[in-house]
Amino acid sequence: MNQGRRYWIKEGKISLSDDQLKDHSALEERKVFEQGLVRITTGDLGTEIKWHVFSPCVASMFAAIPWLEQAKPPYVLRFHVSGWFEEFYQTHAEVTKRIEDIIARGDRHFTTRTLIKEFDWHEKPLTPLLESCLIDESQAGQYAVECVYEEHTQQFLVETIGEKSAIRKVWGNFLSSYPCQTSNQYGQVVSEAYQQVLNTGKPRFDHVLAALRMPNNEVFWVPYKRLVLPKRGSTHRPTVLVVSEITGVDIQLI
Repeated sequence: MNQGRRYWIKEGKISLSDDQLKDHSALEERKVFEQGLVRITTGDLGTEIKWHVFSPCVASMFAAIPWLEQAKPPYVLRFHVSGWFEEFYQTHAEVTKRIEDIIARGDRHFTTRTLIKEFDWHEKPLTPLLESCLIDESQAGQYAVECVYEEHTQQFLVETIGEKSAIRKVWGNFLSSYPCQTSNQYGQVVSEAYQQVLNTGKPRFDHVLAALRMPNNEVFWVPYKRLVLPKRGSTHRPTVLVVSEITGVDIQLI
């Protein structure tokens, strides 16, 4: 098998790409996936499989499974279900099982695009970053998004974005960016826990899976763990610090 090549699978038939789509826009490429085509890109660093789950792609996905045995690992699955997912697998057996699971569940439609599960950090250990922020609030500030409760709107509003926060790395220091808005579904769902933290005075540890609109307007499912802390010594308005780290979570949508 030639390495560093791109293949398209249409109606179960695999063909080497002539790269006609390489200069197309993301919208034009998306239309191709919606028609049911599956794209495989393979090279020395591994193999990517990209497709739209809700498209007429089943025959092509089943054609991809045995073909992938000759492709070089690791395998990256990039698939669209109300947003793009990205998953990584080391062996052909692992990626085969996962593809079959996705095909079997490919008719699922989601009523929400933000899911949250609370965990005790003794049950699900904190990441080193979150643990250090739990111990030292002064360190948490640079990684946290600071959210303040406004009495007149009865909503939490983002007041500051930490220099090393996950949001700043992707969306920059813009309070108007998608994840900073409380008016959308994402903002409403993620802020529900903030009042609990203020009422109890205790930190809260969550796993979150959310479909977020990126700066390029594409929607990706982002898994992250977060620590919500009451800000000590905040006398003017009730405030929480939200420290997030993009990493794997114990939530699987499909």
